[in-house]
Amino acid sequence: MNTHANEESAPRGRHNRPRQRRHQRRQEQSVGAGSWWARVIAPPRGSMHHSLIATLETVVATLIAIAVCWAFDRNDPLLVHSGFGWVWIVPLVIALRYGSIAGVFSGLILLASWYVLYPQGGGAPVHASLAHVLTTGPHTHIFPVSFFLGGFVVTLLCGQFGDIWITRLRQGRIANDYLAERLSILTRNQFMLRLSHERLEQDLLGRPATLRDSLARLRRIVLDQEPTATQQGAVDLRGAQPFLDAAAQACQIEAASVHAWRGAAPSTAVAASIGAPCAFDPDDPLVREALDTRTLVHVESKANQDIARSRYVVVVPLMDTQKNPVGVLAVERMPFLALTRDNLQFLLVLCNFYADGVQHAVITRDTLTAFPSCPHTFALDYARLVHLKRDTQVQSSIVALVFHNDDASATLYEHVLRTRRALDVQWPLQDDGHRVVLTLMPLSGESAVDGYLMRIEENLRAQYGVDFEAARVAVHSTAVPADEPVAELRHLLERCDVRY
Repeated sequence: MNTHANEESAPRGRHNRPRQRRHQRRQEQSVGAGSWWARVIAPPRGSMHHSLIATLETVVATLIAIAVCWAFDRNDPLLVHSGFGWVWIVPLVIALRYGSIAGVFSGLILLASWYVLYPQGGGAPVHASLAHVLTTGPHTHIFPVSFFLGGFVVTLLCGQFGDIWITRLRQGRIANDYLAERLSILTRNQFMLRLSHERLEQDLLGRPATLRDSLARLRRIVLDQEPTATQQGAVDLRGAQPFLDAAAQACQIEAASVHAWRGAAPSTAVAASIGAPCAFDPDDPLVREALDTRTLVHVESKANQDIARSRYVVVVPLMDTQKNPVGVLAVERMPFLALTRDNLQFLLVLCNFYADGVQHAVITRDTLTAFPSCPHTFALDYARLVHLKRDTQVQSSIVALVFHNDDASATLYEHVLRTRRALDVQWPLQDDGHRVVLTLMPLSGESAVDGYLMRIEENLRAQYGVDFEAARVAVHSTAVPADEPVAELRHLLERCDVRY
């Protein structure tokens, strides 16, 4: 087993070595390292091991320079009397290479070697004869101050230059490492962004319709389609076939059918179909579970073994906002990749929106036909509140504030529009003479209307210093009726004296 591990690690190491060499070569070719001569003269600074090498190199190079000078002239090993301090070239190079401290250290080695090689106070070398001492003159016994002082000064200057550029090179190398890291991060992010764009493109190809487009299409379907009739002649779902076509396009449905649900069980008559499905089976286990739970059920949502006998993939009860059944959507075939949680949630939203629109389509359509400028949200909520008043006798109200069509009133008009409550729905109107704000207040009686008007008036007084009387704002209100909702809304607009 260890043998295999070694065999696997060996190729991995062989593959990593070229990569490490490339990384080292890139570092060496960064700031301050342009050629092999530059790498010899100014190698990159590094760890403690590099400091030991620099110290050893300083000592060895200085000693070699002394040995070379001694080979040229054994009577003057440091070439003090040659007219130029050739031996100081090595400390200069060391100072440029490693900094001023290394250069001074090399100069101190030269100074120590002078005391060693010139033991008689600097007058005669070790191998010099008495005749040579007598002929060279008394100046050889004097310490060469200019020789060493000039050498140390020039070495310190070069060392200062080396320290500055070594610091700059280090900073540049650190900046390059940081930029390389940022570039690596940006490269990975760009790769992830490209993958996400490809995934988004695939999703858009698989689901060409967005939720907003689908809901807008369903809204037009519910309002534009006439009620259809079943085989028994009873009024059935309106716009069922266009709804199924839109759902099939948005959710990739291949075969499905829609059935009306009135009473205890859905009808077996087909209100709409796509992909030639088989006859509806109300005793199917998936259908029974959907009817019992009154929520979306798919093939993986039930743990019982009898689910394998179902020929349906997804069954969705069409429920309005009051949990009243409208119909059932039974899906027999759809792609496996489309059977995801997001896609099923998308389908459930479309079914609920369609069922709610069907439940309130009559009043909503009549309201929008009578008042073309009425927003759809206002008409739909008005239809819901009409049903609520008719079924449960819960009262709701409509408040109308009429402003004049001038600049001062326009400011108050915009302010009232901005102070809408979250539960209310507004319908702004404007003609040549007036500006009107109709506010639909769900679950609000006369006391709630009085509180709303008081709050608006106090807000106007605090913000602009006027009340309804000073601002010439007319106030009208009415309760949401249970019968003839269009006539009651028309009567309210006539009292406001505004063209709609």
